Order: sequence, then structure tokens, then C-alpha cells
Amino acid sequence: MRTLSSLLAVACLLFTPVVANAAKGVVVLYKSGCSYYIVETNLGYAILEWYGGNDPSEGDVLVGDYETYGMKDIYNLTADAETKVWVEDFWLSKSRAIEKYYDKCN
Repeated sequence: MRTLSSLLAVACLLFTPVVANAAKGVVVLYKSGCSYYIVETNLGYAILEWYGGNDPSEGDVLVGDYETYGMKDIYNLTADAETKVWVEDFWLSKSRAIEKYYDKCN
């Protein structure tokens, strides 16, 4: 019986999908006329550029790999929809994120 339990535990680990580098955060700044927005996470602030799919709004909760650079598909939990973004920067302080945001959107 112990062997069966061990095999089931190993099988669960092997066949359970793992979301690598998934972060969760909230859109805190997104102004009309600019494709960039700021997401607040537990590790700081990220600047994302919208490239298609769901266009998030301030207050939306996003989940995905936006704490590494590059093009990403992330998920908007609030809208129950996917969105495509370019991760411009991440793990920023609030003041640095706002400064970089206004450099992009001014």
C-alpha cells in the first residue's frame, strides 16, 4: 500500500502543469493614448507595453511571466482573457517606474 501511495504521488508531480515564473499583480497606471502601463507586484513594479488581445484597465489583476524581459502572453483574471505584452522593465521602485513610464508616454 505504501508503494502505491508513493507511485501516485510521483505520478501527480509528473503530470501536474507548472506555471514557471508566474507573477500576480494589479494595473496601477494606464493612461489613454499610451500603449504602456504599470503593474504593481510583490517584488516591485513592472512596465508593460500592450501588443494585442485584452486591453487591461486600471485595477485589473494580471497573472503571467512579466518579471523577465521580452514578448509574453499573460492572463487578465479580472476580464478572464489573454493579452500580449512586451515586458519593458520589472522589479522597479514606484518612483523609478513612474519616471520610466512618463519617459515612454510623454
